[in-house]
Amino acid sequence: MVLVIGRLFAIVLAGIAISKSYVDFRSGRESVQMFLLWTVTWLGIVVVALFPNIIDTVLAAGGGGAGIGTFLGIALVFLFFLVYRMYVRLEGLEQKLTIVIQELALRGEWRSLPGDDRTKDS
Repeated sequence: MVLVIGRLFAIVLAGIAISKSYVDFRSGRESVQMFLLWTVTWLGIVVVALFPNIIDTVLAAGGGGAGIGTFLGIALVFLFFLVYRMYVRLEGLEQKLTIVIQELALRGEWRSLPGDDRTKDS
């Protein structure tokens, strides 16, 4: 039962992440390299979720317990999803900051920013 829930969890989160990445790529907010990186990453996660014996085999070779691979797989999927969401948020903030700075520079309002030493008359 846990295995089925883990698989569904991974597939749903991967679908959301890949579709969000595709939308960002099509709108120009994400580069093709980042789109491919996230797509390959999430497809890899789905493969591991569908075939959790891969993790169990690696853990058994390292002395890990049986069945722990499923739990680690679910945790890994969740952590990758969190990292992806943070990446998307940071990219959005960076783009907004770039637009604000460009607008301020074009208006010449950068001189009125506090802490700017160039505003002092010499």
